[in-house]
Amino acid sequence: MRSLEEAIRTVPIPGAPPPLSREGAAVGLAFLDMALRQNHIRRLTERLSFVEHGVASRTTEVDVRLSLLDASQREASQLFQRLSSRSERKPEQEQPASPTIWVPVTRISRLSIAPIDVVDAAGSKLPRLTQYETSRLLASGLYRLLKGILSSRPESRQPSTLSRLLREEQARWLLQAALLALLTERSRPLGDLDHPEYRRQAAPTAVPSEDRDCRDLVLSVLRDYEPQLDSYANLLDVALNNYLLVTALDATKDDHLLSYDAPVHPDRPEPATGPRRFRPRRIWSRSTGRYRLQYLARVPASLRSYHVVAETEPGVHIEAMSLVTDVDEVRAKELATDLRTLAGRLRKHKPVRQTETRLLELELQGALGRLSELLRTRQWDANQAGLELPTGALRRSGRLVTRYLSAERLVNEQDRIEAPLLSDPALTPASLEEAAEEIGAQQLGSDFSIENDPASTRAHAYWRRSSPRSVRGEHTCVTCTLTLRDATGARPGSVISFAVAVAATIYLVSALLASNPWPYGGSAQGSTNADAVVAVLLLVPGFLYTRLDLPMRHTILGHLRRLSRRLAHLSIGSAVAASAAIATGLDGTPLGVTLGLATALPLLTAGLLHRRLARQRDIAPARLSAPRWLLPASGSDAPVDAVFRSTGWDHE
Repeated sequence: MRSLEEAIRTVPIPGAPPPLSREGAAVGLAFLDMALRQNHIRRLTERLSFVEHGVASRTTEVDVRLSLLDASQREASQLFQRLSSRSERKPEQEQPASPTIWVPVTRISRLSIAPIDVVDAAGSKLPRLTQYETSRLLASGLYRLLKGILSSRPESRQPSTLSRLLREEQARWLLQAALLALLTERSRPLGDLDHPEYRRQAAPTAVPSEDRDCRDLVLSVLRDYEPQLDSYANLLDVALNNYLLVTALDATKDDHLLSYDAPVHPDRPEPATGPRRFRPRRIWSRSTGRYRLQYLARVPASLRSYHVVAETEPGVHIEAMSLVTDVDEVRAKELATDLRTLAGRLRKHKPVRQTETRLLELELQGALGRLSELLRTRQWDANQAGLELPTGALRRSGRLVTRYLSAERLVNEQDRIEAPLLSDPALTPASLEEAAEEIGAQQLGSDFSIENDPASTRAHAYWRRSSPRSVRGEHTCVTCTLTLRDATGARPGSVISFAVAVAATIYLVSALLASNPWPYGGSAQGSTNADAVVAVLLLVPGFLYTRLDLPMRHTILGHLRRLSRRLAHLSIGSAVAASAAIATGLDGTPLGVTLGLATALPLLTAGLLHRRLARQRDIAPARLSAPRWLLPASGSDAPVDAVFRSTGWDHE
């Protein structure tokens, strides 16, 4: 709402009502509803390609079924078709056209400026609305929605600032113009709009008092009813930060397969709080031979099926791929709240009242039944992934479920007054509160699935919403984690051979100059023909370096082989140091120490790299990002090399 307030302060007050129609408002709200709910999409498939470090590409495929649109959505789409096809020609002169229906496919962040083409299964491009057209429809709909919310308040029928706003034409026109400017213009106010620098201090002599009173009236109403406009502010934020991708589909067909290239936003790293320091030990410890990346997405809660397909460049295999969604987060929070409420009622319970005892027993039975169902679902998720639940991870909840299942026979008998759950000494208020805390602490609202196919350059993960389960919440957050590894394990050996060759070259030159098999003491001598010696020390390692098969630094394969690249650079640096020592005319002990270090450093680093490569083969391959209820079984947590976010994901 801060952006709307800033627009109200700055947009000129129109002398006539902006061209916003009632029909356009109905279409705009219907398009926004379809883009948010996406109830007409049966399956969403995202094909991700990872080749370069920190860069990804995405192709999205959607299966659209027009019969899933409700009556109001279909009517709004047909209404827009009639509005957009108005012509001055007579009806008998109009040519019959194929039935077309306009349907929103997705939302695209306004941060992306790349053009997006939607194609069908045959590869033909589909017509789509311009962003200006969709923005005008949204402006009409959001104004009508705001006016409807304010008109429903009792104050609108009484003498108040709200009734004055609804009655005065210029105030309503200003509100329409502000919404139209926000949604149709590409630039909009950003930053801290409450900062004094953003506020326009208008001079009383420069602005007419009528205009100032009109703006103050609209701003005062928005601030007075800000709590009631909280949901409206969320819709306005969605409309301001996203474009709607609305395409025309053939209404004679029910199923449509559409695809488009969508942008992927890399996560912005947190700014460093202090000076950056070079930490070789940290770099060495993080070089595990694995490359971990995460892809974060947000899909509508009503989506029935979600499929992620990941591909990498040749030579990089996807070792493991996991998918975590918070599909049961709302259910888990409601269950934790109910358990805390039952714990409070259990403390105040008096057994003498049989009616209240029976009611509390039934409510406790329902809560523990939902807890049992939630634990069963998590257990099946772990079994499907081939993992075992960690011992003690769900100890408190499991104890309550065990008590509930043992008393289930008595609870289900409707003709008995006994309360087996309330009479169980293990079911105490403290145990209910501990179970509620455990639900949130162990992230029981998140499920888990893993891709178990053999490692290759292609992997996929699949999630499906169970049809009997009711849709809860507005969206589902998805976290896809991939672990990549270098599939060409023999190639780093060439870098070790290169380091040994450079060290041997430096040693041979040093031994020939000193005429001594141990040229690193005081017997080290310079050369009268230093140019030739320097040429040998630089040309031979340089020629050997060109024969190395080192991938580009910005690729994922280059990131996986960064230790090999650093060893090669260290070897070149050692040869340069030895050449510089000979070229400057050093002699005796200083020259011997320099040549000794130049010979030892490549050999020492090559030995450490060989040991590291041997250790990498023994590292557990499955290091996955899993909910806390499965973390000990899925492997220890490891740092993430790159994080990507889909369009529409909000930074939290």
